[in-house]
Amino acid sequence: MISKLIKSNFKNDFSHMITFFLIMVLAVFMLHTGLAILLGYSTLHKDKKEEYNFADIMVQSILPPEDKEKIEEIINNSEYIESYEKLHPVMMEFSRSKEGAEEDSKNMYDTSDFNLLILPYGEWGEMEAPHFVELSDEEYENPIYISIYFNSNYIKAELGDDVDLKVGDKYYTFQVAGIYESLLGNGLGLTYVSPDLFNEWKTDQDEKLTEARRAQKEKEALESESAALEHTDDLAEDGTEEQPLYDMTLFFMKVSEGTDLQAATGQLTKSFSDHSIRAYAIDVDMIITSFTFMQNMIAAMLAAFAIIITVISMIIIYFRISNSIEQNIVNIGALKALGYTSKQIRLSMISEFSLATLFAIFTGIGASYAVIPVFEKFIRGFSGVEWDHPFDMVSLVITVVLMLGTVVLVSFMSTRMIKKLDPVVALRFGINSHSFKKNHAPIEKTAGPLTWIMALKSVLSNTKQNVILIVVMLSIGIVTTFSVFLAYNCVKDPTHLYRMLQLVGSDVTVSFSDEENVIDDILKLPEVESVWWQDTVEMTVEGYSVYAYIADDWTSISDVNVYEGRSPIYDNEIAIGGSLANTLGVSVGDEVEVSYANTEKKFLITGIEQDSSNMGKDISMVTDGAKHFPTYEPVKDNVNLFVKGHTLNNSKAVVEKIQDMYGDKITGYGNVVETIRTGDEPVVAIAAAMVAVMVAVSLAVIILSLNLLVKTMIIKKQQEIGIKKAIGFSSNQLRTELVLSMLPQILIGAAAGSILGSMWSNKILATLLSSMGIMRSNMEMFPWMAVLSVIFACIASFAIIWIISGRIKRISAYSLITE
Repeated sequence: MISKLIKSNFKNDFSHMITFFLIMVLAVFMLHTGLAILLGYSTLHKDKKEEYNFADIMVQSILPPEDKEKIEEIINNSEYIESYEKLHPVMMEFSRSKEGAEEDSKNMYDTSDFNLLILPYGEWGEMEAPHFVELSDEEYENPIYISIYFNSNYIKAELGDDVDLKVGDKYYTFQVAGIYESLLGNGLGLTYVSPDLFNEWKTDQDEKLTEARRAQKEKEALESESAALEHTDDLAEDGTEEQPLYDMTLFFMKVSEGTDLQAATGQLTKSFSDHSIRAYAIDVDMIITSFTFMQNMIAAMLAAFAIIITVISMIIIYFRISNSIEQNIVNIGALKALGYTSKQIRLSMISEFSLATLFAIFTGIGASYAVIPVFEKFIRGFSGVEWDHPFDMVSLVITVVLMLGTVVLVSFMSTRMIKKLDPVVALRFGINSHSFKKNHAPIEKTAGPLTWIMALKSVLSNTKQNVILIVVMLSIGIVTTFSVFLAYNCVKDPTHLYRMLQLVGSDVTVSFSDEENVIDDILKLPEVESVWWQDTVEMTVEGYSVYAYIADDWTSISDVNVYEGRSPIYDNEIAIGGSLANTLGVSVGDEVEVSYANTEKKFLITGIEQDSSNMGKDISMVTDGAKHFPTYEPVKDNVNLFVKGHTLNNSKAVVEKIQDMYGDKITGYGNVVETIRTGDEPVVAIAAAMVAVMVAVSLAVIILSLNLLVKTMIIKKQQEIGIKKAIGFSSNQLRTELVLSMLPQILIGAAAGSILGSMWSNKILATLLSSMGIMRSNMEMFPWMAVLSVIFACIASFAIIWIISGRIKRISAYSLITE
């Protein structure tokens, strides 16, 4: 019996159920995809670490043998280190020119420069041994085996491709023979070449290091003789003292079970500092965080969209069921008179929506699994590892329980009124045969065009419809405002995003062959707003490894990302990253201990800053403050600058003028503004994709939700529409009335949502980027963004309602006559 009712319900509500089905497919697709990405990447890297025995901690050292021996002794004596191994790679500088770039170009962005740590193929230890996801069986003349991360971001080649690279001052053609995944090695850029080529590079490196050490000894001997002081500057100019004097050693370590990696790396770095060893420990959790922040942000965005769509769907279910009961009240009375119980009738309605939801779940999850492989390939350059995206039972269960459970609950609550419906009353149309509603805007007393008056009466007499429309459009208003906000700050002018992610996001950077005193001259250029020198070194704060940014005068920089307090001014002050401040439980006015080499000093916190380079673990200080550490030696061979208005024209003009002023003294420059606006940055590309998805989803939700609402309203009012046509109203007049009766609610809802979107957009973005160390977003939010969102919602809604209401043309008074 119930199956017949369910079948009848589907037959009568077929067009409505198709629309509901599509809405649920969209919600399921986004929720399941977000969950699958979030849950998949939450354990992916750690699972691979255990499966392939990847290391927990790494120390990279270019130090004298005695210091390396001391490092090894410290590691051996650390009770939390279970095992370790050493590798001795050769560090080589690689570069790859962009297509069409001039060979002698000094533009840093015309070539992709990166350092790789080279080892002979087949000679690796047990920890961080490469796990090849692609490996060729062919024999190549010059094979190269590279990590997923560096291939995706720099080489960008397929297995077997020829790749032309400049290594040092020579050109090579390599064949990509293998692509591997690891964690610490992936981030370091461990790369494998043929043993013969490695030995050649190793011999060259040893000769250069020997020559550098010899030159250093000669320099020290000359400096010890007062008569030879005049030659010191000559040695400094040839650059030998800036070359590394020793080869590189990598220490990979596994820690004891239960060891806190962050605490262990801090202890190791502190021990090195206590022995005046300039070495730092990096833990795998930090690398994993950097590999997963983008996936987590996208997953959170998809899940949030799914929740919004689900809420809209539930509101529409309630509206649809309650209207269906009112519309079919006679049929319900007849069914009760024939012996159907209220429970059976309710169960048939609940089953109708539940079955549609089940089909939507299977369809949405199927679409999710079809899209995930494409997404995984797109995001692989960020994750550094390959995700096989197996069947995820947890995501499936959560999706089914959340979506189906919500639909069943809302359907159950919406059909409660059927229990109270007496068959006799239902057969006589219940109280609907007598309207006790107030006659709002009586036609005979209200001035104005008839169509407008009818629309006003409809607005004032349909409270339920008004509330539903307002809530739906409020959700859409929030999403579309956030979309416009992202589109402007991340796509139209992505320098806003860049500056939010950096402590100081310079517009132009220039490197010189020597420490040139150029700041005062560059500052005189009319396009320049501020110029500064900046250095970056690794220090420790209360045992945590941090990036320390050093500048002569932070107050001279016009835009520093300090969101609480101020930048340091005096030599006993620092600003500290927000993420690190939260970890340490400190704020402005507190003191922390900063260590560098074997020197420790207390510094006063004057500001809380943000920078994504080290996941929010950073500090900034002035040069006088860094001088408290005797072994610190600043290198001032590069400058950064802001141009006025951060405009592309000004940045181009400044680059040209600086080249004219200094010529061959410039070793390279980077026009950051130009590079970001060309879309070469992957973060900008992903932001653009997210904006496109958000706009498309917003439009889809408007179309589907309004389609369901308008169809329901037309069916509910078809007798009224037929009568109006009989007394002379045209189809276009009735369509106009329908549009006008819905636009006020649409406008109110969209406006309220846009206001909330304006207030929340920066907060939402900061929450999504918090894993990167971004604690505050202060990107541009203009009133026109909210206005544009409202205009988009209103125009889209008007067009959709007008198109859907075309079915009014098919309604006539004669077709509604019952004999």
